Amino acid sequence: MRLLELLRKKGFWLLDFIKGGAIRKHYNDIKYIIENFDSPEAELLQNQHLKSVLSNAREFVPYYSTHAKSDSLKDFPVIDKGIIRDNFNSFKSIKFIDKQNTAVVTSGSTGTPFRLYHNKNKRLRNNADIIYFTKRGGFEIGSKLLFMKVWNDINKKSKLKLFLENIKPYNILNYTDKDVQNLLEDLKNDKSDKSIFCFASTCDIIVNYLDKIRSRKLNYKVKSIITNSDELKRSTKDKMEKYFQVPVLARYSNMECGMLAQQKVSGGYDYEINHASFKIELLDLVEDIPVKNGEMGRIVITDLFNYCMPLIRYNTGDIGVMGEDEYGRLVLNRIDGRKVDMVLDTKNRVITSHIVTVNMWKYSELKQYQFAQIGQKEYEFRLNPWEGFSREEELLSEFKGYFGKDAQISLKYVNEIPLLSSGKRKLVVNEMTAN
Repeated sequence: MRLLELLRKKGFWLLDFIKGGAIRKHYNDIKYIIENFDSPEAELLQNQHLKSVLSNAREFVPYYSTHAKSDSLKDFPVIDKGIIRDNFNSFKSIKFIDKQNTAVVTSGSTGTPFRLYHNKNKRLRNNADIIYFTKRGGFEIGSKLLFMKVWNDINKKSKLKLFLENIKPYNILNYTDKDVQNLLEDLKNDKSDKSIFCFASTCDIIVNYLDKIRSRKLNYKVKSIITNSDELKRSTKDKMEKYFQVPVLARYSNMECGMLAQQKVSGGYDYEINHASFKIELLDLVEDIPVKNGEMGRIVITDLFNYCMPLIRYNTGDIGVMGEDEYGRLVLNRIDGRKVDMVLDTKNRVITSHIVTVNMWKYSELKQYQFAQIGQKEYEFRLNPWEGFSREEELLSEFKGYFGKDAQISLKYVNEIPLLSSGKRKLVVNEMTAN
């Protein structure tokens, strides 16, 4: 088994070498900048990346040619999903119009499915970012990975790809005690070293179960646990580390940008920022001016490697606090705006909210949506379509399959989904407690 893992790792880098070694070059660049953050050479590399993306944007992207006053970052406007959506074509670089770009679709943290494009080099950089930070979290290419998420026709991998990448997919839907018990049995019976990648909310359910049965520490050969998508509570992180005896790290990323920050394996709750691939600013909640370290601000991202649809000073809709670590390096002390509600199916079993957000990607006719549980078997979709919406029966049938055939799902058409203070909209809400 160890030999197979080594062969997968060597095979990955050999294939990259045959193709020109682009991922390795990006990996080495990321590693140097992150691990030599206070050196003049690393600072020079960061500045070169920033200067290049800014000058290219002003020269070749119509929106920035019109709205950016100079090649200085502070003279670029702050943008968000709404601005990009309303000016979609003018955000496309004329240099990349006829080139092979990759469409990226998100579930839309503002309540609206959102699409943009990555050029090839951006995808390679993103791969290198993930490889580097996952390794810092304790996982190596070729090692076994238990990948827990909502798997569907959009994101599924072929059996060959799963084998080559050594991934065991684990579909998350229900969160009954039996489901958690089965998961733990699978981990126990799998004698190989393995890492886990999962939603942070999955960890909440796991530790609640382990607390309830008064579990001892688990010796299941788990080498690392990395969470994504929603908020990893400090208490959950502490308990997971106690039970599994490995670091449990929250990752901060999104589909449109990529790997932004990750908690450090050395401990604590701060997020190490990916300074190699992104410039991160924290701006005032009202005005587009920087906040001081320790103050709450909007997290605004400049992607240093997406040239076909540059995201420069992009307001993510998340709120954070920035500070310095023991080495004087800027870190994110806190990230808000990634909380999710749990909802129940008609048999009173907990269902991950991601079953909604992941499967709503394909309903691109919707400008905004919100899914609400309003009773034990009662649910409501609040829909704000761009024009008309003709897939009502498809939507109802699909989600009755997830929540139960006896689910009473109503559709309500609205003009707007209310904003949270962060500027986001909650896509999934449980309103039973308010009734």
